[in-house]
Amino acid sequence: MSLTNKLHGIVSSVRENELMASHTTLGVGGPADYFVEVANDDELAGLMKFISSNGLPWMVLGDGANLLVSDKGIRGIVIHMGGEFERVVVDGNIITAGSAASIARVADVAAKHDLSGLEGVGTVPGSVGGAIVMNAGTHRGYIDEVTHSVVIVTKTGEKQALSREECGFTYRNSRFQGDKSLIIASGTFAMRPGDGKAIEEHLDSVRRHRAETQPQGKSAGCFFKNPPNLSAGKLIELAGGKGLTEGGAVVSDVHGNFIMNANNATASDLRNLADRVRGMVREKHGIELEYEVRLVGEW
Repeated sequence: MSLTNKLHGIVSSVRENELMASHTTLGVGGPADYFVEVANDDELAGLMKFISSNGLPWMVLGDGANLLVSDKGIRGIVIHMGGEFERVVVDGNIITAGSAASIARVADVAAKHDLSGLEGVGTVPGSVGGAIVMNAGTHRGYIDEVTHSVVIVTKTGEKQALSREECGFTYRNSRFQGDKSLIIASGTFAMRPGDGKAIEEHLDSVRRHRAETQPQGKSAGCFFKNPPNLSAGKLIELAGGKGLTEGGAVVSDVHGNFIMNANNATASDLRNLADRVRGMVREKHGIELEYEVRLVGEW
């Protein structure tokens, strides 16, 4: 029996040689050997047991934001989560959200229930799982501040619940960035009572401001992490990086920390341009910018 047929016996959907360009916000990326979609915890656990017992390479793809996939694509199995992983459930001041749910949608649901705590993260793009991995947020707050627990499935198919402390949150980071053996299935958030109308107005205002002040088009959001007490975008601008191009990639002239797919760029265009920008900042400021986007696939 072929690997595809075996996978069909475990998960909802299997596609071979699926181009990742159609699954990333940058619109680049070569083919994944196998692109599988799982609909619930049981499918995910069964899939991971199969992957583990057969020694197959794998990775989880969220909403495709904050990701740069190589032109050569990804070997092995790419896992995409849907179905029950998109659910959002409110119980009193506790919200439980599947890892594939949009973090913005969770913040909106919270506001409708007069619950506060996700205003900082609810204005940024991405999924709940991605937000936990990156400890996403803004100066208004980060997701770790309201995280109560996270349900994960291990690489061998075991389900576990981790406390906030066990998630290892730091600034724009968590244990999940370094430990790729854990897949986030859902997050539970302990919220505070709030003024739902005021929260909605705040979320709408920040989203409008982002739309007006951040570049529109194919991007992964901010390409680099901000160094302590500094703005990566400002460092890039002062180093002369704005407007720099490489193939179809360009450093936005609106925000220096946005490297855009402006004209059918390849992943190599984007990475080469990012490396040039890092070199300019290193030479001008003596600072080594750290990638915020994840580079995956064969480079």
